[in-house]
Amino acid sequence: MKALGTFITMFLLTNEAVQAIEQQDLTLTKDTIAAQDTMPADTLKQFSAVDTIRQKKTIETIKVKNIQQAYTPKINPAVKNFQSFLYSFRQDYQKMLDRWEDIYLPEAPSWIRSNPDFYKLIVPATYYSEPIAQAFSIDNWEPVIPFVKENAIKDSVFQVPNLAHSVDVNKGVNKQLLAFYLQYPSLVSKNENELKGIEPLSDKMKIRKPKKEKVFYLIGAASQTDQVREKDLLVMKPNFWAISGNGYAQFSQNYISDNWYKGGESTVSLLSGAVLQFNYDDKQKVQFENKIEWKLGFISAPSDTVHQYKTSEDLLRLSSKFGYKAITNWYYTISAEFKTQFFSNYETNSDKMVSSWLSPSELNIGIGMDYKYVKDAICNLSVLINPFNYTRYSVASDKVDPAKFNIDAGKKSKDQLGSRVEATLKWIIINNLTWESRFSYTTNYEKVLSEWENTFTFAFNKYFSTKLFVHTRFDDSVSKEEPDDSYFQLQELLSFGVSYTW
Repeated sequence: MKALGTFITMFLLTNEAVQAIEQQDLTLTKDTIAAQDTMPADTLKQFSAVDTIRQKKTIETIKVKNIQQAYTPKINPAVKNFQSFLYSFRQDYQKMLDRWEDIYLPEAPSWIRSNPDFYKLIVPATYYSEPIAQAFSIDNWEPVIPFVKENAIKDSVFQVPNLAHSVDVNKGVNKQLLAFYLQYPSLVSKNENELKGIEPLSDKMKIRKPKKEKVFYLIGAASQTDQVREKDLLVMKPNFWAISGNGYAQFSQNYISDNWYKGGESTVSLLSGAVLQFNYDDKQKVQFENKIEWKLGFISAPSDTVHQYKTSEDLLRLSSKFGYKAITNWYYTISAEFKTQFFSNYETNSDKMVSSWLSPSELNIGIGMDYKYVKDAICNLSVLINPFNYTRYSVASDKVDPAKFNIDAGKKSKDQLGSRVEATLKWIIINNLTWESRFSYTTNYEKVLSEWENTFTFAFNKYFSTKLFVHTRFDDSVSKEEPDDSYFQLQELLSFGVSYTW
């Protein structure tokens, strides 16, 4: 090693001497060499010294090259390629960093992928408080030890993915924004507070690409139909009929002793009813609705010495509507309704019959339009308007007074032409409370018969419920028994019992 050091020192000194001599204006030309015979002896000595130094320089250069070749190790081609890859990768990465710092970049290059972590750099220049807070924060600060060198091997080997990548990106973005705030404050036109409360893009404004059907699968499915035998095919025909209904039985009891200080009578009442519906709807034009409804109620009558029980509610009603769709929610309609009662009813303490089977009976046939509104099985409204309506009142029993039922005395029936409006509503007010209402208005433009039936059902569960019936009636076609009697009539009943819906 000492010999090698001495050799390198001599080489450096020799090189410096040659450079010092070359700086002098001692250029040798042909004329100068030709005139060597006439030159003085001192000048010739100088030229001979220059040639000697140049020869020594050439010899020493050859020796140094031989030493370099002897001590230079052979590089593996794979290592050389890897070094070249690292160099080119570093150059490309530096170019990418330079592009990120260019605020006048018109658009992102094709190799920059959209990443939501860089949203602050995409939106218009906005002032955020986070970069300022980060610049003055000392959280996660650690002193830098200059004597500890980085482990290049550990840093180059693949490590576990950084789970805090978004946090690191946010910190880097904040540094860029802070520099931007300091250098270009006039370009920051928005504030962070303006972004609060902004709602995301609605679904109506989002553009979704339509689903592309693959023709290959469509062709494959069609080619397999020839392999299915006819006996293996099951054809499902649509069923446009829907059958539904509900039934209930309500019971109430009231006991009062004979010596009760306020007086009164003990009573027992029973009320039952059912509704069956057979509806047809082809979901296009035609609707055909049919309903069978009956109510039957009995109540004990202690004050009645002739009858132990009396009917409190007695109704049989059949209705049908055929509709053909005209426009949205409107149908051309032909409707018919027939109603009567089951049992006979008598006056208190008397055998005088007030009403009986088919006494009275009422038939309505009309032509008009029906408006329907359905809201998510919560509200079902139907308004039937018949500008042309035919009504027939009749009494079958000779023991019933027809004058109480809009029929002239001494006659069994009465025909009437006019108009009719009927509205039905079923509304689920809350989860366990349902309101069913039916309103009818029939007139011959001289007299009016109007009824409004309301049923409020509060269901405790699937089988037990409480029902409140409120039935009002207005009929100015009947004769008054007393001058002070009103044409307005009211019936109300509250009961508890079992119910079932299917």
